[in-house]
Amino acid sequence: MKSLLLVILSCLMTFHAAAVEIPDSILPYIKKDLRGAYVERDTSECQLRQLDENTYCLLRHAKAPECETVCKVYDKQWKLIKTIGFDDIQLTQRPDTMSLERYEELLNLIEFPLVEAHFDAPSGDDAPVALKLSLNAPMLTKEQRKDLEQILVSKIVVWNGESFKER
Repeated sequence: MKSLLLVILSCLMTFHAAAVEIPDSILPYIKKDLRGAYVERDTSECQLRQLDENTYCLLRHAKAPECETVCKVYDKQWKLIKTIGFDDIQLTQRPDTMSLERYEELLNLIEFPLVEAHFDAPSGDDAPVALKLSLNAPMLTKEQRKDLEQILVSKIVVWNGESFKER
């Protein structure tokens, strides 16, 4: 468990908030001089954005077997405000040409849904921070993955001062 934690925490770091001092309790195994730099690992990645003058959003991506993101919101003193889940956002859609039976068959392929989130490009200087969400399903064959792509959709969620909500 400890070695897994070390691998996850010694990850590819991509911080987008300049001059932010991240405390040891948030990223304990990364040297301070490397926290804003890139570390060559493919299993994990972290992204940081300032949501407003008082809060930061940290996205931690675990990329094995498929990418899954944990979204945490912190205040300026790095006290955890909340962990945000995206389970309530529908990331599949039945195409008009697909039967309900086929759609349900494809949904059954998703045994372990993993939500992936990335910061979306802002549309202006005053635009709120947005995340682009997508759904990953591990342990599928190439054929199953190709079939599943027919029903997967991405969604954009926007920070409203309290949480991320669909546009």
